[in-house]
Amino acid sequence: MNPRIILGLFTVSGMCALVYQLVWTRWLGLILGNFATATATVVATFMAGLAIGNALAGRKTSPLSPRSALRTYAFLELSLALLAGLSPVIFSTSSALYPVFTANSPTILVRTLFCVVLLLPPTILMGATLPVLVQSLSASNPGSLGALYALNTLGGAAGTLLAAFFLMPTLGLRGTIWLAAALNAAVSLAAYRISGNSILPIPSTGTGNPAPPQNDEKAGDSRNWIPYALAGVSGCIALGFEIALTRLFILTVTGSSVYGFALILSAYLIGIALGAFMVKRWPLRSPRDAFLAFSASMAIAWVFSLTTPFWDMLPLLLVRFWARSTSFILVSMFNFTVITALLLALTAASGYSLPALSAALRPAGSATVGRLFAFNTAGGVIGSLLTGFILLQWCGVCPTLLGLGAAAILCSAVGIALAEPAWRKQALVVASLLAMLTFLLPRSDPRLLNAGIWYRPFVFAEGMGFSGTSILSRIQETGKIVYESDSPTARVAIRTSGTNGLSFIVNGKPDGSSAYMDLLTHFLPAHLSVLLHSNPRSALVVGLGTGNTAGCLAMYPSIREVRVVEIEPAMLEVARYFADTNNNILLNRKVTINIDDVRNFLETDQTTYDIIISEPSNLYISGMVNLFTDEYYQMIKRHLKPGGVFCQWLHYYNMAETDMRGAIGTLLATFPQGTFWMPSYGDSFFIGSDAPPRIDPALIRRKMSLPYATENLRRLNISPPESILGFLVWGPHDLERFAAGARICTDDFPYLEFTTGRIRHRPNDEYALRSAMQFFRPLEPLPLAQDGAGLRTKLGELALASGNIARASTEFTRALELSPRSQSIAMKLAYIQWDILGLRDEAMATLSGFLRRNPGDPQAAARLRLIEHSPPRTGLQADGR
Repeated sequence: MNPRIILGLFTVSGMCALVYQLVWTRWLGLILGNFATATATVVATFMAGLAIGNALAGRKTSPLSPRSALRTYAFLELSLALLAGLSPVIFSTSSALYPVFTANSPTILVRTLFCVVLLLPPTILMGATLPVLVQSLSASNPGSLGALYALNTLGGAAGTLLAAFFLMPTLGLRGTIWLAAALNAAVSLAAYRISGNSILPIPSTGTGNPAPPQNDEKAGDSRNWIPYALAGVSGCIALGFEIALTRLFILTVTGSSVYGFALILSAYLIGIALGAFMVKRWPLRSPRDAFLAFSASMAIAWVFSLTTPFWDMLPLLLVRFWARSTSFILVSMFNFTVITALLLALTAASGYSLPALSAALRPAGSATVGRLFAFNTAGGVIGSLLTGFILLQWCGVCPTLLGLGAAAILCSAVGIALAEPAWRKQALVVASLLAMLTFLLPRSDPRLLNAGIWYRPFVFAEGMGFSGTSILSRIQETGKIVYESDSPTARVAIRTSGTNGLSFIVNGKPDGSSAYMDLLTHFLPAHLSVLLHSNPRSALVVGLGTGNTAGCLAMYPSIREVRVVEIEPAMLEVARYFADTNNNILLNRKVTINIDDVRNFLETDQTTYDIIISEPSNLYISGMVNLFTDEYYQMIKRHLKPGGVFCQWLHYYNMAETDMRGAIGTLLATFPQGTFWMPSYGDSFFIGSDAPPRIDPALIRRKMSLPYATENLRRLNISPPESILGFLVWGPHDLERFAAGARICTDDFPYLEFTTGRIRHRPNDEYALRSAMQFFRPLEPLPLAQDGAGLRTKLGELALASGNIARASTEFTRALELSPRSQSIAMKLAYIQWDILGLRDEAMATLSGFLRRNPGDPQAAARLRLIEHSPPRTGLQADGR
């Protein structure tokens, strides 16, 4: 038997394990209703399952011969393939069991426990594979532990990248799971077939010192618990660093896209794999060596933590490349290289210390190795939960990293004391002083950490030479950070500036402000929803944010109840800062705020509403696509009263035209009677209902005559109030034509998160997509409650003022049909067709038709001759799909 084949199989097994972790995290995010809770649940369950599997398999397999151990490994892989292949039947929202599952476990606690119980069996099987393979290779390859650990971890790094960058975007979640399960089955078959080859019958220890297997459980002295305790501490600190560093890299390098998370996790695993490889190259032969290696790894972690105050400057060193590169792949490779290089010393030390501790085990067989890894993974569970749910929230990301560094140097002293008892006192004194020194370091600049340079590198790097000094000054001038909060969900900050007012920032990305463009985006969904409903009484708003949307709804007298669902508790503080614009929403008795994930809320809430407004963050934010899928819109529809109005905010920056078609097509699958509105660059609104839309300008004028509505719209430069109709771009049939053939975004195939995450935020692309939508034609006239040439002309003028040229052309065309003798309408339509769209034939047909009905009109005739003899021109027309 060739040990290299077994090592290769274990590499594939590690790759599949991380693929399962990523997909199961997404499914649990839908079941548990909180992406952060789902991530913590999956990670903790994975670690707990691995620990149980390590311990059980280590104890049960030590008496096995190498051949039997390899066959046991084949059985474990096949069992894992079967369980993983069945997981879509349980966890996928498209499964027939999903409604039964959610109905029978209405509380988050019950659902979480149920998910943990279902995930434990496959993760225990994963954990059992390592000690089994140690036993199978002990005779032919005594130093196999480091290589097995390294290659399995390296496979995990590859699986992370493959799942995020290729498998989930192309195969969907179920397809990705089934491919990984097929690979596990292939590994099982290969392991079983090669188990018939002859190998040495007597196993030996992982460090090369033979020991009889019958003594594996009982031998050892009174200090044999120490390596296990150190392994547990090492796992706790390592996972703590991983959780905190992930947040720091999100703020400084990657942002919170699915690709950013994958790059960080993969870089972390690669460093651990490299450290484990070092064990094979430089094996340790004694407990003293093992304790010194542990001490060195903890000291490296402490040194790494000392760099924390300087991480705020990292984006200033990278912004030049970000701004100059237009390729998603190049930027991803660049970010991955940077992250890997920065983490290499820390992660390699962590990867080296764990298998190196096996040299301190007496005896060091499969049972003790399994127990060692069990303690390490158990420590990892504690470290991930402690950091994610307590330290980050209480201390913040940078103090958490410094605290982990201080704990690491104290642990380093323990390692030295164990290796060299004579130095015990000196090591503890020095380590205590160094730990205190850690907390005397300066703090990072919150303005830099929350600037989101990765998000808009073109803005920060524009016109700035090669020095970061000018960028630093520019960021520092943007304002002062007056509030920060780290939670398992995100870092939320509030910035105030004398020129730009208030803004709130989530993971470095601005998500709202008191500036005009943001106020327009926040207030319009409320106004449009009220105007398009005959008599709204109740409303549900998805996402609190600044509170402006909910506050605007509450000011309408007819609305008696406004329910807000917000996942992030820190948004309550954000709304408090924006009290001047949200009408002091937190004190409004009409408004009820629920801190919950909206999908979980909708699963358990039985209330129906007249208006539902959904304003999540951008599609490319990891997990946010769950609020843009067909299943989510079906849930929304079930909570709308007959005649109710649903308003969905859509961004078209970071969007390709195919993405926009897909987003609209997904909405139309549930709300075929929709209208589409574009008020400003980057933001748009889809408004759907169960009945065909009928625009009633008289009703709109009546509702907008309310003092609050008139005042608020005047603040948004919308005057007279009916000017709001100028933002209306498409009716139902126009939307259907635009989205024809688009792929529907579903929970199982959430492709929009992956496609939008590949598009860099370039204003030119945003303008191009806006133009493509504004000039999309031909269109149908808007569905009005009462038709008339004067009203159509007014709509055309409003659309023209808003830049919606195709809509203006359509409304003027309809107005001319209703009033064929109107010279002003004919001339304005010809102007749009020729001067703006460059359509000579259409403009000449308009004027010729007018002249047939009004022969001898001098202005129309002169205009016709001018167009006829003018050279061809390139207009701004779309391709008329």
